[in-house]
Amino acid sequence: MVLSLTVQKREPDVTVIEVSGRITIGRESGQLDAAVIKALDEGARKLIVDLTHVTFIDSTGIGIVAYCFGKASKAGAQLHVAGANGKVMEVFEITHIDQVIRFFPNVDSACEALANTVSAK
Repeated sequence: MVLSLTVQKREPDVTVIEVSGRITIGRESGQLDAAVIKALDEGARKLIVDLTHVTFIDSTGIGIVAYCFGKASKAGAQLHVAGANGKVMEVFEITHIDQVIRFFPNVDSACEALANTVSAK
């Protein structure tokens, strides 16, 4: 399955980047960091990367998610990951990225966590 992204705004002031397909080595995987950077440039300070529909992630994908988290943190924003399950979540656990980035079972729980925080300006 080809990697595809959908960006949506959710209240209150949360940007959700829904990812579908496989996040692997190749040109397509650059879409995710480009979407996060664009959202940050447009002023987003609360982001959720929704991996509910991701079927596979390799080390390149893990690196991209970590890079996006770093870019968001540097910009004073918060980035959470939602919906990672099965083998996808297992890869995050094996690499201990789940110790650095906050993971949530779904977008609603990630939105709730972000709604209860104040972003740095």
